[in-house]
Amino acid sequence: MQIRDDDRIKQLILNHVKGELDDAGERELRVWREANEEHEEMFQRLVSMRNLEEGFRRFVKSPEAENWAWERILNRTTCGGRRVRKLSWIRYAAMFVLPLVIGGIVYFSLNREGEKAQVAVVAEITPGKAKAELILPGGDKVLLTDGTNRTVGNGVSNAGDTLRYEDAEGGQPGGTEEYHLLRIPRGGEYTLVLADGTTVYLNAESELRYPVKFSGERRKVYLRGEAYFDVAHDEQKPFTVEARGVEVLVLGTSFGVRAYEGEENVLTTLVQGRVDVSAEGQRVKLIPGQQADFNRESERLTVAEVDVELYVGWKDGRLVFDNQPLSIILDELGRWYSFDVTYANEELKRIPYSVNIKKHEDIAHVLKFIERTGKVKFEINENKIRVK
Repeated sequence: MQIRDDDRIKQLILNHVKGELDDAGERELRVWREANEEHEEMFQRLVSMRNLEEGFRRFVKSPEAENWAWERILNRTTCGGRRVRKLSWIRYAAMFVLPLVIGGIVYFSLNREGEKAQVAVVAEITPGKAKAELILPGGDKVLLTDGTNRTVGNGVSNAGDTLRYEDAEGGQPGGTEEYHLLRIPRGGEYTLVLADGTTVYLNAESELRYPVKFSGERRKVYLRGEAYFDVAHDEQKPFTVEARGVEVLVLGTSFGVRAYEGEENVLTTLVQGRVDVSAEGQRVKLIPGQQADFNRESERLTVAEVDVELYVGWKDGRLVFDNQPLSIILDELGRWYSFDVTYANEELKRIPYSVNIKKHEDIAHVLKFIERTGKVKFEINENKIRVK
């Protein structure tokens, strides 16, 4: 089968990247990709370009604007002749020369029928899902899962993958605050809507302690692990996140905080708005695209500009790593897929890779594509992976 319609191919690739391509379209796209090496090279280039286009996925809001921007990328790549395509790709590829030479670069979003993974496909290793444990003041525990629709308590309800608290005038009686604790296990995630309307997306192995209803002059919550906050604006009551010695103060904005036990650094990444971050007597202000990094060992607080997608992409369903050691990548994947990792030797841990995958990708496909760099092999036994 020979496909000649460039507009048709562009639309197929666009829908594939957005996760909207049906089975028939995937088969048609696969036939085109397998027709010759140039087609496959262009496909991989477009997928990479899609993810490297600065701010594209996060800051383009409407479907019409998104399609227009993506069409520009497609046209720049598919039009203008072979020489133009090559030069355009060099501009992007140069950013990843080092990881490509030393380790590997993996950009993919797969759903290829009939393609067998070289690593063993083991049913025990599956992507995470929405699940959480709500701990009430008396110590009672309520298990929450995707699809659980129930009233947990007065003004507290669970629907789908979201636990929601209703607001009430005047806060709680006597100005006191009753606290709940939402705990996310390994291989889990959950969404929480607080009484003030703030939405919190909690990542695996995380927990948030928060008031059922806010009272007093501040709205304060306590985080361990990782969360993304969309804070409801309220000039009269600033919102504060306390995370392992770091305090993040906001009025209304969107940002991510990473504060896992066992990690030296507490990271605050600002997407929209402004925040103040303080720790150990130091204080910095962030603007969008900046990250505050507090090193708990040196007790130093620094600020740097970052690609926010690398740090908050998990909230939008992607796991993104740029030139990171294999050990960091597999630790993060292990937190989501619930597997443990061992290495045949320590050198394997340090091989750098750039990876961008959907959170619900089959782990066997992920490992297979990393294996294609020729630097490592994976051996799966139940929920354990050995790197050699």
